[in-house]
Amino acid sequence: MSVQVSYKKQIIFFIILILISLIVFEMAARAYDFYYPNCKFLKSEVFDGIENELKLDICRDSNALKWNTNPLYLIPNQNFKTININSDGFRGNELQIDPDYRIFLIGGSTTFGSGSTSDSTTIPYFLQEKLINQFSNLNIEVINAGIPQAYSFTESNLIEEKILLHSPNMLIVYDGWNDLEQDFKSYELGTDPILLDKIVRTIGKSDYVTPKILLTYYFNLKHDTMNILEFDNSNMEEKVIAWKTNWKEVCKLGIESNFKVIVTLQPLVGTGNKILSSEELTYFEKFDGQSKIKNYNSYLNGLNELNSKCSATFNLQNIFDSNSETIFYDFGHVGDYGNQIIANDIYEKILPIILEDISK
Repeated sequence: MSVQVSYKKQIIFFIILILISLIVFEMAARAYDFYYPNCKFLKSEVFDGIENELKLDICRDSNALKWNTNPLYLIPNQNFKTININSDGFRGNELQIDPDYRIFLIGGSTTFGSGSTSDSTTIPYFLQEKLINQFSNLNIEVINAGIPQAYSFTESNLIEEKILLHSPNMLIVYDGWNDLEQDFKSYELGTDPILLDKIVRTIGKSDYVTPKILLTYYFNLKHDTMNILEFDNSNMEEKVIAWKTNWKEVCKLGIESNFKVIVTLQPLVGTGNKILSSEELTYFEKFDGQSKIKNYNSYLNGLNELNSKCSATFNLQNIFDSNSETIFYDFGHVGDYGNQIIANDIYEKILPIILEDISK
């Protein structure tokens, strides 16, 4: 005698089976991701000499970091082994209550310190160490206001909506790369214009690991199968104008609110006269460096125009000219050593401005 199972019970059974399968797959994905996190950049010569466990921690922490996309800001109170986000949403320690001189270093992932071995090996931290040694009688604070994916539009919003609340004495802008790469269709929206990009960002903010891993391997495969990732140079003139306009408005705000605004143009692979290592040369060729750097020079002309509107502007494209070793681990990110070189150079450039400020 056969027993008939109702369609309703069959459907419930299959739903439960699917849920169990998803849970098992998610657990397996989490275990795999923990022991074999996917961060191709850690294979770079930049990370030679760093212990493997620390490399894994850098990768895991980078993958676990969360930020809001519209408006763009880091989710506060995130604490990992190599990255700490304070209660105000900035990388590093909690803000001081009443420092003598407060500097915000603003930018994207290069300012934030993606790939840094700790909070204390980022550009802002190195810069603060230099200033503390110089001004031992003053309490000088440098705050890391870098956010991955940030560019001039999202940064100017962050300044107006958040940073001004903390009474800065100086804002230092360290970027250019993300503005160069930003799609002009979404330039003044702070969002992704393509539905796929929006889905990717949404998945990135979730706690569900499986789709993140699948997406990572998809983009890695796409990256590896293309010989050259051609640079889209459309709307370059409009993008440069938008970049200049954003910083002109911030510099005007600085004059009105009595704080210094310094805009810099960061180095990339192929800027300046650095002799590229064999690894850096592969990045230059892979990422269509010839076209990128040609268009990036348009921002240099814009930087010169900003010089009369802002407290100061500095072109940092030649900063690694005397370094023949591998500094970059992709087209624009550097490791701890590169961060220190950048911080030292910024320190030398801003020191006269700070000395003039504190003498008043």
